[in-house]
Amino acid sequence: MKIKHDWVLKTILVRQLEIVDTPFNWFPGDLSASDMNSLDEIGILLPLLVQAVNDSKYRLVDGFKRCSWLKSYTSNSGEDFQQTELSCLVIPASVSMQDVAKIRLETLHSDPKDLSGIHLCRVTNFFMKEGFLKEVIASQVFPRLGLISSVRLAGQLLELHDKLAAPRQQKKFKLPESMTRMGYEDLLPLLKFTNKDYSSVVSLAEKMEVKGKKWRNLLQVLEEVIRMRQSTAAEILSCSEFKKIMTDSNLQGPVRYRLLKQQLDILRYPELSDMRNRFDQNRKGLKLPQRMMLECDQYFENEELFLTLKIRSTDELREHLRNLSETLNSENRINAWNDLFAVLREE
Repeated sequence: MKIKHDWVLKTILVRQLEIVDTPFNWFPGDLSASDMNSLDEIGILLPLLVQAVNDSKYRLVDGFKRCSWLKSYTSNSGEDFQQTELSCLVIPASVSMQDVAKIRLETLHSDPKDLSGIHLCRVTNFFMKEGFLKEVIASQVFPRLGLISSVRLAGQLLELHDKLAAPRQQKKFKLPESMTRMGYEDLLPLLKFTNKDYSSVVSLAEKMEVKGKKWRNLLQVLEEVIRMRQSTAAEILSCSEFKKIMTDSNLQGPVRYRLLKQQLDILRYPELSDMRNRFDQNRKGLKLPQRMMLECDQYFENEELFLTLKIRSTDELREHLRNLSETLNSENRINAWNDLFAVLREE
């Protein structure tokens, strides 16, 4: 950040700062442990960046996390905090909001993996409101945030901002904590859902508490099921199978996700699900020993079976081979084997 000649270094009381009512607290949060330890030892050395509003008021532009640390570090008395003096670098009031926004961008040192998707939406919307074109946001703002320069992404984040903000503004419901921590890639799939489905998806996020690829895969299959069955998220997730999974308090997160995804796959791929069920039934009919496993390609893309024998001795191997021989000489078992291969050969 290049300091201009008309900026001045000045000591300002905390009570003179606009900390809450400022549009520049883009990524609220706490300092890292190392930064807090450093502040505990030597205090705040780097001046805060502010803009003059009038003779006695200043808008905080950069230094929000340091102010938050100072408030917690100061005694419990709010008056002590308000009377604290801070060294500040003051940008003149004559500088436009657009130019101050560009200056704020230069102060950022952010990893996109650490940025909340909701906050990215708000920042994108802020620049749009201040008169920046999508092309400018893509080329000048996104690189400073560690994002790819994409006009399409700018449009998606603006659309996502409106979608996320509408329920809060209408006081319909509050976003769960799990969603406020999601990155933008986990939130973009919400754009595929209608407003009618939106609250059900938010409720799903609150109960599942998953993110990343698992969350995106779950939403993708759910959206496909909605389109294929010409239904709604609420109707699908209210089915008894789903309600049982979602309300069972004994299920751990990974198990709940697997069961829910499994049920969605059954609806999304009914023929594949039917083939898997018939294969499992016929495999059980073989009555293979516990340490002998028969598998096939999970999508039935080839006609091969995979037989795995677990052995600890030649005697166990001999026993496995004897059992196989018996299944191949039993009429009922032969029929089961043939039925297995028949499933593999279905179009």
